Amino acid sequence: MSYPQLASPLYHGSTVPVERVDVTKGAVKKDFGRGFYTTADVDQAERFARLKARREGLAEGHVSVFRLADLEGLAVQRFLRSDADWFDFVLQNRGYARWVGSGPRVVWDIVIGPVANDAVGLVLNQFVAGVYGDPGSREAKDTAIRLLLAQKLHGQVLFATVRSAARLERMEAYRVRVE
Repeated sequence: MSYPQLASPLYHGSTVPVERVDVTKGAVKKDFGRGFYTTADVDQAERFARLKARREGLAEGHVSVFRLADLEGLAVQRFLRSDADWFDFVLQNRGYARWVGSGPRVVWDIVIGPVANDAVGLVLNQFVAGVYGDPGSREAKDTAIRLLLAQKLHGQVLFATVRSAARLERMEAYRVRVE
């Protein structure tokens, strides 16, 4: 499975149209850290907008559409699949750094890779709880990754820094009705 090319339009599903991107409004302990999440998959953005609206009791959500100006001078991390590096990165960002190898933590401007959806969240929680064995063991990680590979994961693109978000040009926003 290949993940989004940054030249394509990028979509953000939410309960409101996004006029200006603010990376500080993102929640902590998300897959790739705090920031502004987008996807090249319009259906995924629309599903997320509907889900968020439904959770808040709203009749509609919004999808904001962006174009990326350029990547010059930005630090970009791309995960092509749900592998051990991706798994460690998600674990670290979700607050489970104790099971991740040590080393310097790189601050990326943009991170691209698979979405850790609710099913992935379940696998991560079971991993941390020791369901697959000692979370510090290679076997437990291999089991969790094997289970994740069975998931149909979509791509996401995180804009983690102010300088990366400044490269996004808002094209439009539209409403999606909750079904």
